[in-house]
Order: sequence, then C-alpha cells, then structure tokens
Amino acid sequence: MAKKISGLIITAFIFTSAMALAAEPAARPSNAPSKMTFLDCYAKVLVHYPALKKKYEQLEQAKAEKNLALAELFPRVQGVTSMTTTDDPVGVFGMLLRQESFTQNDFALNAMNSPRHHTNYHFGVAGEMLLFDSFNTISKIRSARRLVKSAGLEADFSEMEASLVTLESFLAILLAKELLNITTDLKKVIDQDLKQAEDLNQKGMILGADFYAAKVTSAGIERELNRTKAALKTSRMFMNILMGEDPELVWDGVGKIPGSVQDRGELQSWIAQAYQQRKDLVAMDSMIDAERIESLRQKTSFLPKIYGFGDLDADSHDLRSSGKNFTVGIEGKVDLFDPTYPGRTQQAKHRYEELKADRQALRDEIAKELIGELANYETVTADHPVLLQAYQDAKQASDLTAKLYQEGRKSIADLLAIRSVYLETASGLQQLLFALELEHAKLLFLSGQLNEDGLHQVNTRLKG
Repeated sequence: MAKKISGLIITAFIFTSAMALAAEPAARPSNAPSKMTFLDCYAKVLVHYPALKKKYEQLEQAKAEKNLALAELFPRVQGVTSMTTTDDPVGVFGMLLRQESFTQNDFALNAMNSPRHHTNYHFGVAGEMLLFDSFNTISKIRSARRLVKSAGLEADFSEMEASLVTLESFLAILLAKELLNITTDLKKVIDQDLKQAEDLNQKGMILGADFYAAKVTSAGIERELNRTKAALKTSRMFMNILMGEDPELVWDGVGKIPGSVQDRGELQSWIAQAYQQRKDLVAMDSMIDAERIESLRQKTSFLPKIYGFGDLDADSHDLRSSGKNFTVGIEGKVDLFDPTYPGRTQQAKHRYEELKADRQALRDEIAKELIGELANYETVTADHPVLLQAYQDAKQASDLTAKLYQEGRKSIADLLAIRSVYLETASGLQQLLFALELEHAKLLFLSGQLNEDGLHQVNTRLKG
C-alpha cells in the first residue's frame, strides 16, 4: 500500500509540476551546486513541494479562523451617519427633540398635526460587546485552537511525506550511478576481450561462430549501458522537478547506497511507534477533540446571551448646531423556539462520530501498511545473503573463465556469457540494496519516525 501511495504521490507531483514548468515562458536561473547530498535535495524540495504549500495555507486559514473566534470577545464599534427629511408628525417631533431645537410655537396644534417637512443630519457612534453567552464563544475559541494544532501536524506529516519522496528519488539516482559504473567498467573489459578475439579470429585460431556469438552478447551489454545512462538522466530529471529546478539541470548526487542490513524490528514495536508518533493520527485526534467541543457548544446554544450596548449621537438641522444624546444598556437574548436547533446538534454529533470512525480506520490502515512493508523488508533481507553470495560466485566464475579462455580451454562466447551473468547478478545486488534502504525508510515513515533525526541518520548512511 505504501508503495502505491508513494508511487501515486510521485506521479501526480511530477505531472502537475511538469505542467507548471511548461507554462513558464523561460527557464528560471538555478543556484543549485554541482554536487548535492540527500539533505541538500530535501531542503530544496521543501521549498517547492506544492502539497506542503497547500498544507501551510490550510494552517494559515485555521489561524485566521481562531482569530475570528477571539474577535468575538472584543466590542464592535461602528460609525453611523444619515440624512432624513420627513413631514410625518411623529418624525418631525422626534427630530426637534433630538436636535434640542423644540420651541413653544411647536406646541401649536396646526404645527403638531401638519408640520412642515423637516431635515435631520445624524452622526453617531454605536458599540456592542458580548458580556456573557454561556461559554459559547469560549468553546469556539477552544475548538479553533485544536484545529490550528491539527493543521500544523498535517503540515508536519506532509514534510515527512516529502522526505520519503525525496529519498526514493535520490536513491534512484545513486542506484543508476552505480549501475552505470558497473556496466561501463565491464564494457571496457569486454571490448578488450573482443579485440583480442577478433585478432585470433582473423588468424583462424578461434571459431567464427564463437566470435560472432560473443559479439551478440556484447551488443546486449552495450544496450544495457545505454539503458543505465538513460536511467541516470531520467532519475536526475525527476529530482529536478521535485526541487523546482530546470529538468535538464546536471549535478552529481553525493553518496552511495549502503551494503549493510538494518535491524528489522518487531511488528508490535513498529505499530506502537506509529500510534504514538504518526503526525496525521495525532492531527486527527485534535480534530476529534475540536468536534467534541463543537458538539457540546451546539447542545448549549439555547442558553441565554447577554450583550452590552451604547450609542453616542449628534443630530442637526443646519450642520452648525446639534443636540447630543447617548444611550447605554444591557440586552439579554434567549431562544424560546429555534427550529434549527435539532438539526445543528445532530449534525455536530454525527460529525464527531464520523471522525472517530475515520480515526479507527486510519489506525487499521497504518497497521496493515506496516505489516505489508515489514513483510517486504523481511523478504529483501532474506534475499540479501543469497544474492550477495551469487554475486561473489559470479565474479569468481568470471575471473576463472577469463583464465581458462587465456589458456584456450574456454571460448570467447563462454567468457562473454559468464560476464553477462556477472553483470546481471551485480545489477540485481545493487537493486536489492536499493530496496533494502527504501523499504526500511518506508517503515520509518509509516511509523512516524522519519523525522529530523531519522533524516540525518539516513543522510549519514548514504555517506552524504
């Protein structure tokens, strides 16, 4: 499962990054050094990795939501202004009082019943502040803080995911380099063998059939050399895309895939470490806690809420003089009937239960992935001594066959055939060492241990 996940991550990332690079009008200048270690590459991947940028943006959104919840504790103040013209008796009467311009003549019945139209310019400041809402706002703040923590942990998990993707790509570069070196060295030896055989063939000292059969074997090894060159170039290009560099940027990966086998550990230990250290699992715990608080908040939302309010007003007819008034008070609200209450509480409750089910599903998935990866690691660990011995035997057979060929007891076709077997075995051993390192790294990732310390240990093992 982890192999499928990492494969899909790399494929999707390379596709989206390649599309972005294709849309750019010109290649960006690079400051990449000519040689880079695994940690050098990882640092560049962290800067460019789009999935991680997305998690950082989600973290900032969660912080903004928390700030919005905190803002509800502070007063809201508004400036108010208006211009009103009316001949409504009640409106005119009120305007005159607010403007402090009511006179004795305004008590006349005609003036009161049929007043002339009057204009009022109103300026004011209005404020409202929450005094008590049965801890509703406090609950929102507590929930938002847990969501911030969850988003931060998700970002940390994405960094760990980026480290695994980077390591797999970097190991592929080291593997391609080693295969290229092995194939190149062998091709040089074979070229010498063929040159000597060609001289002997022209003198009639060896069979032409053997000579041409050897040439066919040599052609196959040359094709393998071409494939290893292409593999190195492609692996480097994939890493360049991960780092946000020009795909054709050329640099050398510093290091070598180690030949030692690491401790496989016990399944229960891996699972216990995962349940304690997996950042995505801890992030889900924070989300569940936030939803628990939200569910309780919805249940208690019917409780009364108390607000304080105040207004400071100025009303004028001519903008030269005005009457000044203020209003302060306390207001209480309680929902006697809220048709949305059952739906809101049920929604929050079932969301809480859903998250708990997701958490259990994630725990089960972690355990299954660790079981699968541990089985893979045990398999390649068991294969290591077998293939190592086969490699040593193939090397010995190649050396002995070369001596027999020099003595005329083996043909050139026999010699190149055994050299081809040696190349196949040496390549298989390197690929197994690649699998050993990658499978162990996946175990660290799945158990949440591919953290900063784990990455430095990996870098040390690669002799970076």
